[in-house]
Amino acid sequence: MTELDASFGRAFERAFDSLEALADTISESLQSQVTIEDDHHNVIGYSSHQLESDTARLSTIIERRVPNSVLSGLRKKGILQLLESVSHSVRIPAINEIGLGARLAVCIKNNQTVLGYIWVVDTGNLVEGHAERVIEKSAEIAKRFLLKQRSWKAKQDKTHDEFIWKLLTDCYQSDSMIRKDAEALSLLLPDCYHIVIFECNVPINDEKVARLRLALTAKSQARLACLTASQNHLIAILSLYSTASNKADLTSFIHAFVQGVNEKKEVTITAFGCSGKYDKYTRASNAYKETLHILSLKKLLPFHTRQVVHYDDLGFLMHVPSIIEHKKNSDYSSPLLQLLREHDRESKSDFMKTLATYLSLNCNAKDTAALLHIHANTLNYRLNRITEITGQSLKNSNDFVSIYLDILTEETSSINQWLPSRQDRND
Repeated sequence: MTELDASFGRAFERAFDSLEALADTISESLQSQVTIEDDHHNVIGYSSHQLESDTARLSTIIERRVPNSVLSGLRKKGILQLLESVSHSVRIPAINEIGLGARLAVCIKNNQTVLGYIWVVDTGNLVEGHAERVIEKSAEIAKRFLLKQRSWKAKQDKTHDEFIWKLLTDCYQSDSMIRKDAEALSLLLPDCYHIVIFECNVPINDEKVARLRLALTAKSQARLACLTASQNHLIAILSLYSTASNKADLTSFIHAFVQGVNEKKEVTITAFGCSGKYDKYTRASNAYKETLHILSLKKLLPFHTRQVVHYDDLGFLMHVPSIIEHKKNSDYSSPLLQLLREHDRESKSDFMKTLATYLSLNCNAKDTAALLHIHANTLNYRLNRITEITGQSLKNSNDFVSIYLDILTEETSSINQWLPSRQDRND
């Protein structure tokens, strides 16, 4: 056994109370700078007693995360892929275009699961064989530390999730009990809150929740109280920091978050909704139901809800499902619409489609004619004929609302075929 190996053995036999201590011990053993990262390339430990050697390491230490430009460069060169696929350390030549000097690196893994990385600056002084043994032994120590940390975090997350679901499912009898449990979990509940649900294109696992939590908390306008997931729903209890903030500010925050997530393309948020503002946490189940109702209506009537964010944006649309259910139970259908159906069937006309489109576009003749690809005069003719057939005038507010509700509740499937469902339409 060489003197280096003997000192290495003594240095790493002790227990480490932090990854910072492990990084310093590696640094002392190899006389070089060391950085330890988690699986998301956040810095979780680094040696602190030496001058920084290159811009990549300096930026990493300052930002507490590896810069995206460096990560991109490492991916393009296949270096991260190599580290993650082998069980030994790898010597990496300098990559000057991303400001990275030579490195000795190893991937910290538990079986095939990546837990993190250890990087050692190589200025030419790393003794071959010895340096590899030091960093690979360190990876084993770091693995035990990170697994223990993950186990504790998993237990904490499970406890937090249990608290959130008790809130959402109306299991608490009083606000005082809710705040007592929140305090025990070190959760700071704001005085007022909203519940926001982001519906995604894929199921949300723990890793995605962690990434989306970082994205939410990176937005300085909002205070995130609780976050959980259920299948493809990310559920947040949050408030805005500023007491002067209003509904428009919250809408802007939600849109900015959705845009930021979708631009990264790891997860796509396909729909979202926000409850009303509440100050009693015993009403959290109501807020949750409001948000689920928004998402349900966005599926039922995508065109009509394309710009809806908040529950009170729904207006009378929030009652549409109840009306549909009532009509099913009472076996009722509008005699007025029945007249139009019969006329369309006998004359092969499109009066029902014309009327549904016209009412859905706020009686805007120009937009209706454009969407139906007909001349304005043709539209006027059809509207006059509809009045003649039904005996009802669209200028009468009571008739207008009744006809519109009947169309929305009885012609739901057809209206979704007739109207575009893109949420970015402004008409």
